[in-house]
Amino acid sequence: MFHYSFWLVVLAAVFAVAWLIQLILNLVVWQGAMRQAGRQAKSPLLSQGELPGVSVLVYSHNQAEALARNLPILLNQNYPKYEVIVLDDNSRDNTQDVLTMMDQRSDILMHTKIDEKTRAMSHRKLAVLLGTKSAHYDLILMTHAECMPASADWIGGLVSHFANPGIEVVLGPVVYERRTGFLSRFCQFDLFQRLLLMFGIALSMKAYAGWGQNLAFRKSTFYANRSQGFQRHLKMQPGEDDLFVADVARYGNVAVDCTPQTVMTDQSKPLFINWSIDRLNRGYTSRLYPWIPVVVKHLDYLTRYLTVISGLILIVYALMRIFNGGGSHQYAWITVGAVLAMLLIRIALIVFTHVRSAKALKQHPMVGWPILCDLYTPFVDLWFRCKALIYRKRFGVGKVGLY
Repeated sequence: MFHYSFWLVVLAAVFAVAWLIQLILNLVVWQGAMRQAGRQAKSPLLSQGELPGVSVLVYSHNQAEALARNLPILLNQNYPKYEVIVLDDNSRDNTQDVLTMMDQRSDILMHTKIDEKTRAMSHRKLAVLLGTKSAHYDLILMTHAECMPASADWIGGLVSHFANPGIEVVLGPVVYERRTGFLSRFCQFDLFQRLLLMFGIALSMKAYAGWGQNLAFRKSTFYANRSQGFQRHLKMQPGEDDLFVADVARYGNVAVDCTPQTVMTDQSKPLFINWSIDRLNRGYTSRLYPWIPVVVKHLDYLTRYLTVISGLILIVYALMRIFNGGGSHQYAWITVGAVLAMLLIRIALIVFTHVRSAKALKQHPMVGWPILCDLYTPFVDLWFRCKALIYRKRFGVGKVGLY
């Protein structure tokens, strides 16, 4: 009896510690974006007279329709001095026709085309490199053709952070366009969940990644960092955004923007395929992330399962004592009530964090998805990491030359 009671006490301790860690991670990390949104809502943007020139880089590959839809929004921002450089990755549709037509209407639009025969490095990295070199201004904003800014204040919102001393990189929010269907909704939730984790770690600890769909940095930082652009990971296809941020991030030099006007909506089609490619790329590059975010993420995954599994075991054992044992059942009922209350508090906190964060960015909250995917997303993450290792040769490029 003593031996059995001892392991029961150990199980209860595991449950309590795992639950406490989940509580701390939720309050410190997962709610970071929500708190940041509240702080930034009270801080007005800088006046236009204080804003420096900006170069906006737009990567495009066979996305003429997206360019025709989103370029007008980029070319009509409430910003006094900026340019838009479209980086055409050897598109075979009517991208050049769209750019020529837009070029006639705007004097701030420029575009360049990447040769299909380029095999020395990733086309996206080459596009960013060429765009950064040709940019007239020190502040660079990255996005993709299929991405639509939430407002005409997108540039002003991101650039305002550079007025703070020491800021060299700004991370902007990215969400998928709202669509119906189970897979589409899951992709939307998964991206938003990863956004909250990335922003939370960047705000509470140190930035480790970013999304090229909504990223700002100094041109001088791009060339001054230890990797000299993409020097450290030239031999792999992905990494033009997350590994770049991981290379240049220092404590205090990365800002996070959580305002609704800077949200970038990714309109990629087909959504599930593009989400899978992004997930696979991140699964491959995540092995090069700093150790702090990796530890935090895995600690979160581990304590999720420990909390649920140990809690359910405690409840089952207490119920067995109630229905099969004799004597007083007071402590058994207390155990059932306490464990159920703690599990419900955790679920309520997860839903609250997701809903409030979504509303802070003026996104549609998917209330049931945090509960549905709480124990599922770690398996998704593990699946893509394993798949990336199996197909790791696909992420390489040819012989690397000088650039």
